[in-house]
Amino acid sequence: MTTIILAMLRRPVAQRLIDTMHDDLTVRVIYEPDYHMAVSAAIANSADTVLIEVTESGRFRAESCLDLCSRLREDAPGCRLVLMCPEQDELSVALSMQAARDGTIDDFLFYDASIDYIAAKLLTRVSK
Repeated sequence: MTTIILAMLRRPVAQRLIDTMHDDLTVRVIYEPDYHMAVSAAIANSADTVLIEVTESGRFRAESCLDLCSRLREDAPGCRLVLMCPEQDELSVALSMQAARDGTIDDFLFYDASIDYIAAKLLTRVSK
């Protein structure tokens, strides 16, 4: 079974992703709205992938999400890390691109991606 953690504040997006992947019995999707619990959730559930939403405002901007990714790399080294960032936030995009280049994250996508596209990105590891 593949486990995907959704560390994000956008509950409707999380619910749509859960609904979209619900029919795949080889995948378990867990919504974790408390970013402080994301590392514990990844470890406790042996997560294969964690999707982390970079918020447009507030505490969980790109820098803090990348710190979270660094902790996940250390504490859950086999976990695939994907950031979801606002496409119009140039700093978030630049930091995400650099993080992908240096291996802090495995991939990133933008808020305006369709639910089907996001689900496909998250499920790519399932077939490996």
